[in-house]
Parts: sequence; structure tokens; C-alpha cells
Amino acid sequence: MKRVAVVPLTLLLVSCNRQPQKLDQSPTPVHVSAVEMFTPRGGDRYSASMWPYRQVTLAFRVSGFVEAIHQVRGADGQTRSIDIGDVVEQGTVLARVRTKDYELPVAQTTSQVTQARETEQTARAQLSQAQAAAMKAAQDYERATALFGDKALTKPDYDAAKAQFDSTRAQVESAQSQIQVAAAAVKTAEAALGSANLGLLDTSLVAPFTAAVVQRSVELGGLASPAASAFVLADVNSIKASFGVPDSVVIQLKPGARLSVFADVLPQRAFEGIVDSIAAVADSSTRLFQVEVRIPNQGSLLRPGMVASLSLGSQAKPQPVAVVPLNAVIRAKEGNLAFAVFVVEGKQAKRKTVTLGATYGDRIAVSGVKPGEQVISTGATLVNDGELVEVIP
Repeated sequence: MKRVAVVPLTLLLVSCNRQPQKLDQSPTPVHVSAVEMFTPRGGDRYSASMWPYRQVTLAFRVSGFVEAIHQVRGADGQTRSIDIGDVVEQGTVLARVRTKDYELPVAQTTSQVTQARETEQTARAQLSQAQAAAMKAAQDYERATALFGDKALTKPDYDAAKAQFDSTRAQVESAQSQIQVAAAAVKTAEAALGSANLGLLDTSLVAPFTAAVVQRSVELGGLASPAASAFVLADVNSIKASFGVPDSVVIQLKPGARLSVFADVLPQRAFEGIVDSIAAVADSSTRLFQVEVRIPNQGSLLRPGMVASLSLGSQAKPQPVAVVPLNAVIRAKEGNLAFAVFVVEGKQAKRKTVTLGATYGDRIAVSGVKPGEQVISTGATLVNDGELVEVIP
């Protein structure tokens, strides 16, 4: 029984050096495809990578045990924790660590602030009393000075008035100093309270914008630590297509220009995008200028990681070309740089030398064959020129 080799799906180019088939051998089973005409998109084609318009990694600023994760309703109708692929609105609390660990410092510092403010109020009341006493002592001292000058007041009474004046003035200075100390204590306590409140606020992780969850690294009851990634969010309402172009093309592009981008998985649909940024300097290794195009992603048809393409440069209308499956092309006997296909005529395989052109997905442009001819797409490496073949569905 004749052995049939397995043909890979990628382009397999081998020499056609098998011996001619004997007359008593059965036909070789093959699959065929018709030569088709294909009209490529105009201009030079560039491959682009798709990325989220913006992406952020979120981490807790404080450590603690995770006590809550945002819940959503799953496909089975049951509530579950948010996970990869879920979309969260801006301001959603994604997760929270145990708050009791941070409520106590807030209560303590709140008490310290209250006590410091009461101390400041007491110091201000003492200052008011000292100022009133100092004002009376100043008046008494002024009157005693006048009477003593007129020799209407004894020296001991004058000295007593002066001593009272000096004492009350010292009390005012002391009260002012105490107010400064109390005010400083209030600021210190308020700063501690602010830090404690910030720590309490940081027990919750909030979505900064509406986005899809790309990664979740926390679990209920798990220990979260500062700087350790908890969530990765990506804004996929818009997609960023990034590609490199040479200097001859970059001079034609301007920020705000509209371009049509084609996703390889949706080749017949054009996605309109706007040029967001153009690199000012070419990449040192490729000599290409990086261009980013922002594409509105209505219906979430585009996904980060998809491969896209676009055409730039020449505005000439493209001409149709004949294309065959990549698997149909084999190495020709004429040399390593020659290629051929097998065309089925009747029940025989006829080898035709072809010239290769550009590739379009799983097809390749060729010259040397006519539209409608049936070329062997599976089994081309198993037949010889003039060999009998059997076309199978």
C-alpha cells in the first residue's frame, strides 16, 4: 500500500526529484484550489501591534489582610469577585484590606489633636488674662511714676508699682511662648491625623478610570503588601496601534491625521483611527519612526495583542494579482531560487514554474498561472510532473 506523508500547513518548499510514477501505480490523492484574483490594498503595507490606550498597575500603599474584593454577577447568576476580563467603572473600590488596623491610629491621633487644641485654647485664655493684668499694671506704674516725680508717692510704693509692671509683662511673654508651643503641638497632631487618615483611605484600592481587569493578584484573606501588584487595569475603550515607518513616509504624517487600520482577524473591516503621536527620533537599530494611532473600540471588537496592518505611501490604484495557497508552492528543479506549482489538467499533474510576489495572509501572489486553474494545495510535494492524481474533497 502506498504511504502518504503528512503535509504541514506552512509553506513547504522541496525539490521535485521523485522518480516518474509507474503505470500500474494508483493515482495520488490531492486537494486542489482554484487560482484566484486578489486586489490588495493600495500603498506600502505596515504591520502594527495593538495596545490598550492606557494601562496601569495598582498596588496598596499599606499592608494588611484583604477583607473585601469587588463583587459582580457571573454568567451563572452567582456573585463572584472581579477577575480578568471584567469591566469596572471609574471610582469602583476594587479591594480593601482590614480597616481596623488603621482606625485605631486615627482615633488616637484625633484625641491628640483635640487635646492639643484644648491646650492652645487654655494658653490663649491665660494670655488674655496676662494682657489684662499687664495693662492695669502699666497704668498703675505710669501713675506711680508721675506721683513719685511730684514727691507725692513714697519710694517703696513706686518700687512696688514698677515690680508689678515688670511681673505682668513677663507673664504676657510667657503666655505668648506657651501659645507658640501649643500651636506647634496642634500642627504636629494634625499632621499625624492626616497621615493616619491617609493610611485608612489607602486601605481601599480604587479604579482611576473605567477599564478592563487584565490581572488580579490578590485573594480574600491574603496578605497585601505595599508596592506589590494587586490589579492591572487597561482602558480598552480605545486601542493604540503602534507601527514604524521610514523617513520617506513619516514626513507625510501629521498628528490628527486619519488612517484606516485593518485587523488581521477582520481583514474586510476598516477601523478609522487618528494619529496620536509621531516619534521625533528614529529607532537607532531599525531607523524607523514609531507612530501611534488611537482607534475608538466600539463594541470591543479589537483586543490588545492583535496584529493589524495599514497601507501608506503610494496613492496609485492597486491592480488585481493572481494568488494561490502558500502550500501550493514548491521548489522547482531549476535551482534554489526557482519555484513551481502543480496544475491539474484532466487527471494529470502538470508542473508550472512561477514567479512569487507578496503574501496576503495564507495566500501568495504568483505569475505563470491563469485564474481558474486548479493547483494542488495539499499533496504538491508527493507528485511528479505528468503523474496521475485523484482530486479529493
